[in-house]
Amino acid sequence: MRIRMKLLLLVVFLGLALVVNLLALGYLARTITTALQTIEEVGINQQLVAIQMQARLRDAEAALYRYIMEGEAGFARQFENQLHEFEQDVTNYQAQTSTEQEQAWAAMLKVSHQQAAEIGQTLIQLRDSQTDDLADLETAQARLNGLLTGPVRVAHLDQAAYQEAVSGMHNQVRELFLAVASYLTASAETEPVRFSEAVVGFRHYLAQFQALAGTPQEQAWAEQIDQLFDKAEASGLRLISARNQQQVLFASFAAILFRAGEEVLVGQIQPQAARNLAAARQQLQTALNFAVTASLVFALSVSILAGVVTWPLLRQMNTGILALLQGAERVAAGNLTQPVRLAGQDELNQLASGFNAMMSDLAIRERALRASLSELEALRQISLQLTRTLDPDQVLDTIVSSALTLVEAMEVHIFVGVDTVDSLEFAASVWRDETRRGRLRQPRPDGITATAARTGQPQVVHQADTHPLFNSPDMRQWGIKATASLPLTLGERVLGVLSVSFDDRDTLGDDTLRLLGLLADQAAIALENARLYQSLADREVRLQTLAHKLAHVQEEERRLIGLDLHDGLTQLLLSANMHVDTLASFSNHLESQAHTELNLARARLQEAIGEARQVVSELRPTALEDYGLVGGLRHYVTEMSQREQWQLEFSAPPGEVKLEPAMETAIFRIAQEALSNARKYAATRRVRVALQFDETELRLQVQDWGRGFNLADIPEESQHLGLVGMRERAALLNGECHVTSQPGQGTKICVCIPLG
Repeated sequence: MRIRMKLLLLVVFLGLALVVNLLALGYLARTITTALQTIEEVGINQQLVAIQMQARLRDAEAALYRYIMEGEAGFARQFENQLHEFEQDVTNYQAQTSTEQEQAWAAMLKVSHQQAAEIGQTLIQLRDSQTDDLADLETAQARLNGLLTGPVRVAHLDQAAYQEAVSGMHNQVRELFLAVASYLTASAETEPVRFSEAVVGFRHYLAQFQALAGTPQEQAWAEQIDQLFDKAEASGLRLISARNQQQVLFASFAAILFRAGEEVLVGQIQPQAARNLAAARQQLQTALNFAVTASLVFALSVSILAGVVTWPLLRQMNTGILALLQGAERVAAGNLTQPVRLAGQDELNQLASGFNAMMSDLAIRERALRASLSELEALRQISLQLTRTLDPDQVLDTIVSSALTLVEAMEVHIFVGVDTVDSLEFAASVWRDETRRGRLRQPRPDGITATAARTGQPQVVHQADTHPLFNSPDMRQWGIKATASLPLTLGERVLGVLSVSFDDRDTLGDDTLRLLGLLADQAAIALENARLYQSLADREVRLQTLAHKLAHVQEEERRLIGLDLHDGLTQLLLSANMHVDTLASFSNHLESQAHTELNLARARLQEAIGEARQVVSELRPTALEDYGLVGGLRHYVTEMSQREQWQLEFSAPPGEVKLEPAMETAIFRIAQEALSNARKYAATRRVRVALQFDETELRLQVQDWGRGFNLADIPEESQHLGLVGMRERAALLNGECHVTSQPGQGTKICVCIPLG
């Protein structure tokens, strides 16, 4: 017997059981119709509406809270939608009420909805105004920071009181903004106090700055700073006030929702609906007991009869399904040669036949997939080879060799345009038969290679022996049966042409043309990458040349400034010192206080002359010009050590090593800056300077055993004036400058310059 017949017999038995159960259910339906009407009237709808209204209130509260915290417009719309749906639920509930108590509950819910909507809109408006006020505060802060850290700060870098006022204003502006931001985030009680202290502190420093403002520009700055800070202060006060109001309103909003949800919905409506439902359940229980008993008895009888029919059917289906599963496991393991065998002519046997046909089709597809994977692997290897070099000749040779192997061509050529695509030249070529290597043919103006270059479209010729371009006696000697020329395009530009010829086929398939198109795209990208790399290298050379010229100009300016100081300021100081010495010769006729002041003036002049000579020496290192790098550096370090009373350790190779003037100057300047930093900040008694050469690089090391510092704590301004300058000079010479320091352990500066 066929499976369908057995299943039909089983369906008949089950149909009989269904008819009997339907009769029992008809009786049950007549019995419980009245009960269902009662249930609908007394509570189910009210219970569902009450639960739904409570969920609406929770969702509205959550949406409003997230809008207050995050400010996304979607949460405001979600809040309004939830309240609108809550209002509809209240209206629906009011339509179902039958008692005065229920109508009173509905009225209370309507009042709660109105109050919640009004408070919610107020909170949304407050949140929107907070966004505008915060934007105004950020704008005012940004303008204040730009003014204070820009022209105002650099106006008087040498005046400590002026810089203290500017820094104080800048810090207080930051404190004000941080106080407002922190209060908006966490509402800590200390943040308004912090805000007020920042306002008072700023006013204090502003008054100090106004007292120091001596020029009209500085007074204008003071007025502009005052106006900007007034805006920032006003925005901050509005934000703090709005945050306080927000907390009060949200607490009221939460209280309204609590009364509506917990006191009315949970405390009144849901218990009333539950009591009504409990009474209706008892009415249904009697009818259900009768219907269930009748259904169970008849269902048990039909089940026994169905089992007699089902057991042989299950064994037959189990055997067929097991055979199909085993076949599926063999397919999953990769065995596509062993078919599924079943006896009989039922549906499972037909399924097995279809499964065997599918296995045959999968075997064919697997072979095709393996061929495609082989092509992809070859293309991947080509891509790896292309990424290893930017040499266009090597790249193009790789492409033509890969094309020859992948598509089994007779010969492959790549032409590139020198100026335009009309002037094509051979860039790479390969032949399957090496005896034909010397036979290079320039593309004809009317040929497919030139046509592909002009139009930017692939040109394919099938059955070349019948084509007008290839049926001449000379062309027949080449043995070409099919050929294709594919443009190497990048955007709208044609960079060249990939030409491939075949002598073993008359037509070219879509797979072959697809592979050639991929290779043409890779060739175009490789050519463009090589061009861009060369352009970048040329630009880097130009930038480095310009940097060296700029360094030379800076050194020349330092030399001229040193000459001006030496011939101008230093001479004036020496002349003033001579006059003071002359005046000191008459000091016997002066009072003791005048004599003391005169001696103090002489001492100050001597210090000024020494400082001027030191500045001139650093601006114009004559020792470098006179003695060379090694001798000049030894002379400079020795002179500074004697002046600063340092214990000096100087190490350098014997003799003099001649380097380029720009390199000697840069190395001398780095050592000069390092020693100047040690003199100003290290408070050291011991210094070591080492200069080493070899065939590949020059190494300079300057070390002190002073107080040291933590590099991360140094402000950017200080690094720019010292450490960054040394690194930039080393970078101009393709070198590196490393600074290591620890508090209390001194500082070491190491510079490595390549000499290749």
